[in-house]
Amino acid sequence: MEHETRNTIRDIFLLMALALAVRLLFMLAMPRVVDTADAIHYIENAQRILTWDWAAYDPKIPIGYPLISALFGLFIADMEWACRMASLCFSVLLVLPVYRLSHAMHGQACARFAAILVSVWPWLADYGCRVGTEALAVFCWAMGVWALYWGINTKSRLRWIWPLSLALLWLIRAEGMFIYLAACFPLLILAQGQRPRHLAIYAAWGVGVFFFSMGLNQFLVDTASANYRVGFIVDEFNLFRFVDASLKSITEVLPIMLGPVLMGLIGAGLVVANQFNRNIKLECTILYFAAIQWLVTLPVLSPAPRYLMAPIIMLSLWTAPAVIGALRHWKDKPFGTVLRYIPAAVALGFMLIGMVTTLGAEHVGRRPREPYEYKIAGQWMKTHLEPGLIFTRKPQVGFYANMPSTGPAMDDTLEVAIARAQEANAQYLVIDERYGLASMTPLLDPAAAPPALKHLESFDTYPDARVVIYQLVDQP
Repeated sequence: MEHETRNTIRDIFLLMALALAVRLLFMLAMPRVVDTADAIHYIENAQRILTWDWAAYDPKIPIGYPLISALFGLFIADMEWACRMASLCFSVLLVLPVYRLSHAMHGQACARFAAILVSVWPWLADYGCRVGTEALAVFCWAMGVWALYWGINTKSRLRWIWPLSLALLWLIRAEGMFIYLAACFPLLILAQGQRPRHLAIYAAWGVGVFFFSMGLNQFLVDTASANYRVGFIVDEFNLFRFVDASLKSITEVLPIMLGPVLMGLIGAGLVVANQFNRNIKLECTILYFAAIQWLVTLPVLSPAPRYLMAPIIMLSLWTAPAVIGALRHWKDKPFGTVLRYIPAAVALGFMLIGMVTTLGAEHVGRRPREPYEYKIAGQWMKTHLEPGLIFTRKPQVGFYANMPSTGPAMDDTLEVAIARAQEANAQYLVIDERYGLASMTPLLDPAAAPPALKHLESFDTYPDARVVIYQLVDQP
């Protein structure tokens, strides 16, 4: 037992080092900028927590990720990079619950491969370098599932902390509350004769985070709500978009994100897993949580892969039995020296190709994946212009310029957009080629600008990513 524990610790340490190396490679090889409006809210809220400016805190943003990022901000002066380091840290730590879950299901050899797969997965490495909740939320999700299983089966005095990860998930993402409540069902099945004690622990943590959320929202917006963001999701619900997102998440997101290689190995792994010391209860628990995650994210009305990141990672655990089964089956067969490594080589080669193409695309003269031109334009404005309201399609330029911003409606014509900017008393108008409205793209050519706009600067650093800055001038 002691020897196995040492091997486990060594494995996890080495695999975390591998995950860290891959993520640092992504961070160095890809230009990193704030690429979403939500990312700006995370950074700003983290800064407000650090400066104790609760009056300006945006309550639509759950407090978990900004709070943890603010802790990193105690040591990192740039809050954007503090948020990135928080994502990096928990993306690396994801190796721990993945290894432990796979080990409990199919043994140590499978755990090693499952953790290697997660360590080198380009998609996870990319999100591990971003400002966003995904890395932290997925870690808490996976750790929560593992902790539930561990807490029921351990005699350690620390077993009372097992709901901590799921409670934290409640504070990180809107769906976290529903995941926590849904954990009651597998807990009743797995706990068996220990139900009263574990249910008491589970209920105590749930009541604690419930009243914390209620009190926080009462303090911030004078509304006692255990999940403030859910109200906005409900208000925006649309049945047709709900059905569309449901279908796309199954027919498009899963096949695209897993690809034919992983899907084939998952199917084979489900069949050959009987060759291992299979833990059916834990397998069913993981699939149950994956299904719940899929269901509770559908009302967001977006089939974006990041909402299904946790279920996709959990499904990938079944690739390990197929790979390790092939290693064992072909060991003593003719040509076994070569054939036994084919599944592992194909799976990891699939990841390597994805890594090379993702990083290589940033260095062959193509438009970068993230809107780095926004940072260039924003920093120029911060240095060369007086502060003022910016009228732009995306808020990232204003973020880097340290100026407020507003924008057009999606159906605005060019004339209506300019009139809207004037009514808002905007000082500057920024046109970008990447995400700008089609009706405003003529302004990418300063010669086409009307008299109401004075051309200040143009940036053509990357192909298909021009940014043009105008000043709105008074008309005679």
